[in-house]
Amino acid sequence: MDEKYLEKRFGDLWRACSGQNTDSVWQKLQSHYQEPHRHYHTLDHIDHCLGELDIAGDHVAEFSATEMAIWFHDVIYHYGAKDNELLSVTYFRDMAGSAMPADFVERVSEFIIATQHTGPAADPAIAYVVDIDLSGFGLPWDDYLADSTALRYEAEGVSDEQYYNGKLRFLTELQRWSSLYQSPFFRDRLEANAQSNIARYTNELREQGFGETAICQA
Repeated sequence: MDEKYLEKRFGDLWRACSGQNTDSVWQKLQSHYQEPHRHYHTLDHIDHCLGELDIAGDHVAEFSATEMAIWFHDVIYHYGAKDNELLSVTYFRDMAGSAMPADFVERVSEFIIATQHTGPAADPAIAYVVDIDLSGFGLPWDDYLADSTALRYEAEGVSDEQYYNGKLRFLTELQRWSSLYQSPFFRDRLEANAQSNIARYTNELREQGFGETAICQA
């Protein structure tokens, strides 16, 4: 990851969208993504998402709004909190102020909220935002496993039993979806590998004894 590149890329976007106080906003954004409790939700994750955005670029109709949402969608993050995305929207709105067009701010806010991944995307543009956020599921196995380990580190103070049983419930729910990715572009590129990774990971967790209690109580 090249932080100088990220700083320049963010500054170019922020200024192009009529944002003000570019250096100050970048410093605040950077400080959030460098918080010591973060291991996955860092600038590395943002860098990965930007790379996926660029790969999909010709298919993304609302490129600037999508990129802005990527920058801010995890700016507030604490493991287990239910309001991370809502607080991230508030943070973005505070930083944008009145300088950015209101309809652009509303659209970026809608995109950020969509990364809660609570249901089908409302439109194709939102589908690309949520697919980019989930694109790590489709990485090669070793990279997917590294991301999973980083996520585990963010749950400091949570027992393995609690964490991995919860993880199994989440992944099992994902397996019930008709597909993980909602845009044809990401479905064609990553769906098969993502499903393989999820199946392999859940099988390994069950082999280690996780999930048995939840299964018995079902």
